[in-house]
Amino acid sequence: MPPLPASPLAGGLPAAQGGAYMDVHGQPIVLPASYCQNCPPGGYCETCPGGGGPGAYGDPMAVDFGGYGQEQCGPHYFDVSFGTVFLQGEDFFEGLLPFTSAGVGFGAPMFLDAESDFGEYEPGWEVAVRYDIGPLALVEATYMGLYDISLSDTVNSVDVAPGNAPFQLFGVFSGYGTGTLIPGIDDGQTHSINYQADLQSTEITYRRYWVGNRSSVSGTWLAGARYLRFTDDFTFSSQALVNANPNATANLLWSGENDLVGFQFGGDGWVCLRQGLRMGCEGTVGIYNNRYKFAKSGTFVDTGTNDFASSAEGNQVAFATEGEASIVADILPSWSIRGGYRVMFLNSLVTAENNIDQTDLESTTLFTQAGLLFHGFQGGLEYVW
Repeated sequence: MPPLPASPLAGGLPAAQGGAYMDVHGQPIVLPASYCQNCPPGGYCETCPGGGGPGAYGDPMAVDFGGYGQEQCGPHYFDVSFGTVFLQGEDFFEGLLPFTSAGVGFGAPMFLDAESDFGEYEPGWEVAVRYDIGPLALVEATYMGLYDISLSDTVNSVDVAPGNAPFQLFGVFSGYGTGTLIPGIDDGQTHSINYQADLQSTEITYRRYWVGNRSSVSGTWLAGARYLRFTDDFTFSSQALVNANPNATANLLWSGENDLVGFQFGGDGWVCLRQGLRMGCEGTVGIYNNRYKFAKSGTFVDTGTNDFASSAEGNQVAFATEGEASIVADILPSWSIRGGYRVMFLNSLVTAENNIDQTDLESTTLFTQAGLLFHGFQGGLEYVW
């Protein structure tokens, strides 16, 4: 007999009186790996592998999160998982100078600093579906997307220049007015920057369960295919005074696109802290072919400056790795809540922000080895049929 009555989630009064443990559908529940047929009634004892451990029969800690629901300390499992992620990019725009000065020279007040403007947590979503193909094996399909990685900033000469003077903005591309002035940018009235990016991931994974010496320790090995997509666009726009025309404009665009297709492998491990509460970590590494595209252009209106455009594309080997730590708590027979922290790193990308040359607007040099680091929080729900 358990030292404390079983909760309704684990079979209720019949279970407390020594009857069979049943699930919500009236079927016998799955016994964890520490079950031993030759042990005394109940099947759990100190001499059995895993017997007497956290969550085993008779463990006083087991009364929380669903009582003596024995399956809750077996391998971590769900059929459908869905939730949100909040990721932050690190080291974006590293090394870039502010795009605008209010006045001539490097000693003038600086504005439109993309590196300092960027860095908020961006929301996204993730869904995963699992399907059993054997007693210890399953196939998992996962999709994750962040669609609003962005920054936007605008500065007006009459708001920031000494004496609120108009047309006193100068761009970094002319050394803040110390070099050859660029019509449409220098002697500017309004300067603005805008950055938009998205990150998407699709995975098809085979998982194989493993169980430790105690039923409270378990996990999976995984291998599968993954598609990662990262795109970004950076725009610099300005309105300036050119030959007495106060409405001359310039628009500069850098655009990157990366499609990574390849294979990954890894695994996860979980520890049952107490009945219905587990903590785990997962890690993956993968190698991919990156089909990249890059475009760059400048459009000048009423400035007397010629427009320009260039593009490039190709294939190269890329690398990605991801890790996360999570806690899962069972709240109902079929529902669990999940929260944790995630880190993702991608390398060998062609991005807009890494190809902004602030010394040469028309440079055709292409930097193809950008690395991106994302990290942040995640939370959601898991459901078991």
